[in-house]
Amino acid sequence: MPTIAHYHRPPDLDTVWGLLRDAEGSARLLAGGSDLVLRCPPEVDTLIDLSAAGLAGVSVRPDGSLAIGAMTTFSDLLVAAPVTDHLGGLLHDVLADFGSVLHRNQATVGGHVARARMSDLIPGLLAADAEVVVRTEDTSTRALADHLAAPPTTHVLTEVRLPVARGPAAGAFTRFSRSAFDHALLNVACVVHLDAGVVRTARVVVGETGVLGRRLRAAEAALTGRPLTEATIQAAAQAVVAELDPRQDALASADYRRHLAGVGTRRCLQRAAERLGEVA
Repeated sequence: MPTIAHYHRPPDLDTVWGLLRDAEGSARLLAGGSDLVLRCPPEVDTLIDLSAAGLAGVSVRPDGSLAIGAMTTFSDLLVAAPVTDHLGGLLHDVLADFGSVLHRNQATVGGHVARARMSDLIPGLLAADAEVVVRTEDTSTRALADHLAAPPTTHVLTEVRLPVARGPAAGAFTRFSRSAFDHALLNVACVVHLDAGVVRTARVVVGETGVLGRRLRAAEAALTGRPLTEATIQAAAQAVVAELDPRQDALASADYRRHLAGVGTRRCLQRAAERLGEVA
């Protein structure tokens, strides 16, 4: 990183924000660094290391929701019981096959969300209706989907929050790639909430289609108000295939990605049904 002339390791969030604000675009926040050290913009001459700012750890908030500090590594998240139990293990599905052990030991949740590209984690978080806590001059909480669509120009992402599930709920995740260490050709995350044996709400999110994660509303509608049977699951998978318009590149055609999306949706919903004790 030959352009870096200044390094700071502030002890608290207020100092982090002051340094970042005053740098006027010439500074970058250093979380795990697994991405930044490879792609540091040439105009950046200052690093602000977040490792001492108290932003790591997982806790259960008074309302039952989960708070994941931005500096929590993927390895720590993988073994945090509140996270592995959440929605039947949705994020455990995501993280268990995420890169290498060395990558998981280094990469952080906040850094990964902030970089906003090539992600298995973000579709899982979107399916879980995650929120983020963002520090600017004030501190605000907003839906992750809104944050990804229009992030503040200068900000510190301090926390990811997962809302508590009201009633029976479960999710699952799957990805398709040429090898375990490749970026996904396509990934799928699903969450269903049941009420008296029928689907009350559903989230079906497909990633690596040209956007980080896209909710498939027709598939969600095909699930809502119906029991989680094999017929319902098949209808949702067909709705995904019909609605999705994925990218085409040298790795896979649009038709192939569309096919994978249907297969992935079916697999995720079947796993969610098993976790809920439903007979698909």
